[in-house]
Amino acid sequence: MSGINTKNFRLVDELNKTVTNSLVTTFGLDFLLFDDKKGGDVATINNARQHQKGDKDIYMSDSVQQDYANRGDYKPIKCDVNGNIMIDGNGKPKKEDLYHSHPNYKAKGKKDKKQQQDGELLDEYRGKTMSNDEQRQLDHIISSHEVHDDAGRVLAGLSGVELANQDSNFQSTHNYINNLKSDHSMDDFLTTVVPKTIENKRKSIEKDRQYLESMPTETKQQRHEKRQLESKIAKQNEQIEALESIDEDKMREADKRARQEYDKQINFAYYSSSKFFKSTAMESGKAGLKMGVRQALGLILAEVWFELKDAIPQVLKDTEDNFTLEKFLGKLKATAQNIWNRVKVRFKDILDEFKNGALAGALSSLSTTIMNIFFTTQKLIGKLLRETWSSLVSAAKILFFNPENLGPGALAREVTRILSTGVAVAMGVMFNQQLASLMTFPLGTELASFVSAVATGLMTIGITYFLDHSQLMQKVWDYLDQFKSKAKRTLEYFQKVNAELDRYLIELSRVEFNLSPEELTRFASSLESISCEHERSLMLSKEISKREIELPFESNNLDSTRAWLMSL
Repeated sequence: MSGINTKNFRLVDELNKTVTNSLVTTFGLDFLLFDDKKGGDVATINNARQHQKGDKDIYMSDSVQQDYANRGDYKPIKCDVNGNIMIDGNGKPKKEDLYHSHPNYKAKGKKDKKQQQDGELLDEYRGKTMSNDEQRQLDHIISSHEVHDDAGRVLAGLSGVELANQDSNFQSTHNYINNLKSDHSMDDFLTTVVPKTIENKRKSIEKDRQYLESMPTETKQQRHEKRQLESKIAKQNEQIEALESIDEDKMREADKRARQEYDKQINFAYYSSSKFFKSTAMESGKAGLKMGVRQALGLILAEVWFELKDAIPQVLKDTEDNFTLEKFLGKLKATAQNIWNRVKVRFKDILDEFKNGALAGALSSLSTTIMNIFFTTQKLIGKLLRETWSSLVSAAKILFFNPENLGPGALAREVTRILSTGVAVAMGVMFNQQLASLMTFPLGTELASFVSAVATGLMTIGITYFLDHSQLMQKVWDYLDQFKSKAKRTLEYFQKVNAELDRYLIELSRVEFNLSPEELTRFASSLESISCEHERSLMLSKEISKREIELPFESNNLDSTRAWLMSL
């Protein structure tokens, strides 16, 4: 019965330690030191564009937002050589269209005009060669307006005019297609604008045809109006024909190629820049420092709590009968000294926790940044990555350095325990997130943290108990131990022999030899005076026979002694 109570007490004690560590670090200091943001702390091209599209929960630094606000107007006001604003015929400031007056744009237009005249100009939007009688215009595949307002381009610090006016972003096509496309995205243009325009024009044509049939032709003016309406119908039919000739697949393919080239330049410019590296290094360093402080401070606070938990009730008990302020303060001073001693003893552990935490924090920040290059991470991801990297760093340290020189089975068990604990903590973090969203009442956040810490502790203890006491896992560890080196097996064998000898000597020391202190002194002096091992052996053998001491081996028989050692 006492064995069961001892086991239960140890289980409760271990749970107390686990919950305390979890409550202090993951659900305490973590929320004080870290302010997790959607999209992380480092600006990426992907996040900048998502923020531009309206997702204001994504974090963008003030400097990044200011750069975007200062990108300039799409069509800036035109000034003369003296810097004076030029005025148009309506008394308004003239606008300068830099995107459509760029030398590359003009040169491409001339080149395509000659190809059209030679019957060699391919309109990829329609998958056909343009005829001479078709009205041609040069289209920016990615509209110049979209390029100008692209937050990713602004973040990379590249010129919108230069990016928009590359050969990879040009396509000559029917003028109506270009005008209708305007600054629409390719997907919006093909899925919404074109079908809606065709539908509206057909309705307009049907209405005009009905009116055309009833139009009088008696006067010259009436005949002129009828010819105008016929021309309008023919023009609309031509426009419908142009829109229906669009090859959606080829048009999307052209857009895809243009965007790949466009994004490749922006990504390379930004992600290879000192601006990105500096920001990434700075945020990783901050996260590493915070994580190191969290782990080290958490260990210190846990030790303080463990000491106070046992000391305060004893202090109150010792002073309740004869309470004096001096006595009470003396007890508190002794408790503070004990706390300091506990912290000093664990200084190396605290330093290791800081180093491991700093590395884990830096790697988690770097991981978050890399993930946000491809997609936007939620706030929860930052917390999960911190706990995951904390476990991975500890596991890697044991796996690659093996400071305690563990065997294969014990090493695998320890690494599995660390990784499983990391999974338990990650699940606790997710559980806390759900609870915090439900417990919106006063002190609900604190209660959610406590419940999450208890749940994490229970999962951790359950996993640890399973790994240490499950018959299945014991078979796994024993199987792995078969792969120990011969030197390791020999070392463990002699360690067992040494332990058995120590046990035997302890038992031997408890045996009464019926020696008086004087006899024992004379016996010890005789042993010291003999310099020959053979004579000393004979003397010991004689004394053993005299005292009738039973040995598990035959005295002065080396083979017997070796056989006994081997039997151990």
